[in-house]
Amino acid sequence: MVNPVKYHLETASGERLIDIEPVYEEITGGDLFSTGRYILSDANGDTGEIRFDGELFEWEWNGAQPLDSQSIFEITRFIQEYNEPELAGYLD
Repeated sequence: MVNPVKYHLETASGERLIDIEPVYEEITGGDLFSTGRYILSDANGDTGEIRFDGELFEWEWNGAQPLDSQSIFEITRFIQEYNEPELAGYLD
């Protein structure tokens, strides 16, 4: 994931729109490096962050506002399977 995306999370109380923003660091030469961190927020502000290992297999949740484990699992699955639309032609 390169750009922030909006994720529609279905919850018991209705749909919740979650913004997912990848975090990058600038490294020597001006290149950007993916940190494996994703900031989550909704209409109420910051929700928390998901941190992945280098291969997006294992993850850790640090949330300011609670999400249930099923919701976190759905969001992590979305991040793991996400293909950037702008890069689709390059990945074929």
